[in-house]
Amino acid sequence: MRKLGILLVGILLVGLVAGCIGEKESTSTTSTVTQTPTHSTQVTSTTHSETSETMTSSTTSTVTKTSTTATPTKTSTPTETQSQTPTQTQTKSKPKIYTREELLKNLEKIKSFTYLENTSVTFDVKIEQGNTTINAGEVSIIAKKVGYIDLEAYEADINTTTRTFPGGGSSFTREIIKDGEIYLYANGMWQKLTNETLGMPPENLLNLTWKYNLVSLVKLYLQKEPQNTTIVNGSQIFYYNISDEDLKYIIEAFLGTVENENMTISFSNGIMEIVFKNGQLYGGRLMYNMEIRIKTQDLEGKPMEIIEIGKEYDEFVIKEVNVRKKVEAPKGEVKA
Repeated sequence: MRKLGILLVGILLVGLVAGCIGEKESTSTTSTVTQTPTHSTQVTSTTHSETSETMTSSTTSTVTKTSTTATPTKTSTPTETQSQTPTQTQTKSKPKIYTREELLKNLEKIKSFTYLENTSVTFDVKIEQGNTTINAGEVSIIAKKVGYIDLEAYEADINTTTRTFPGGGSSFTREIIKDGEIYLYANGMWQKLTNETLGMPPENLLNLTWKYNLVSLVKLYLQKEPQNTTIVNGSQIFYYNISDEDLKYIIEAFLGTVENENMTISFSNGIMEIVFKNGQLYGGRLMYNMEIRIKTQDLEGKPMEIIEIGKEYDEFVIKEVNVRKKVEAPKGEVKA
């Protein structure tokens, strides 16, 4: 959501100060640039279904055949009964339990992947101005992301649709990484991100992308001993506490910006859940607490501080693995 979280919250809060929220509902609609990826080579294709897998128990079937009975006059009535009860028990073998070393080897084989990611952030917002503290209420951000990342070519194409509440404003962004450059489509136009437009060197964001993308993050933690493990319907689930250092970088990658003199970020209780099915990465979840403090000015130019305290919940599913897609830099006018 490169900068989008803080920017949208900032926009809403300006409205709060001016007394606009609750009276107006605005929806921004931006045109969507759609890129139809082409498949060049296909190494291995693995597609995961979003539905949960259901295990079925073995069944026993019993068949009983009874012959008809004839009753002639003044004759005893013979009755012949044939009972056939074959018991067919289908025994399903237990799924293999993979070691972390085996799972890591499978992860190393992932050179590119597509994914779905849903992120929800809910903040309780306060505004401090002088000796006055205003409880501005709750602000929620919901983002749905569809992405492709190539770990060998260092390319990416990520589409994000974001809605904010209250108000229900919607926005669409598309991020392309190609040849070491980051391009962002927002508000109907393309822009190449620079140190000035991004707020930090683009190289830093690129490094965060390659180190903390979903597959690389899972590989980083699977090398460590998990806090807990469990097996549900044959799926292996690992639980990890995210270190403060990694959590800081994950949040910076999420926000698309870093701390500065006007903004501070604190965080706690980072937890990651990783799910493997049949030895392959299926998906997972991330959860953490976050506090953002932003120093800014109201509409009259008076200084104030916005304090946002909340939780982020992120869930992702890996869809296709090692299906190469073509990533192209945007054509036409690109704002520098």
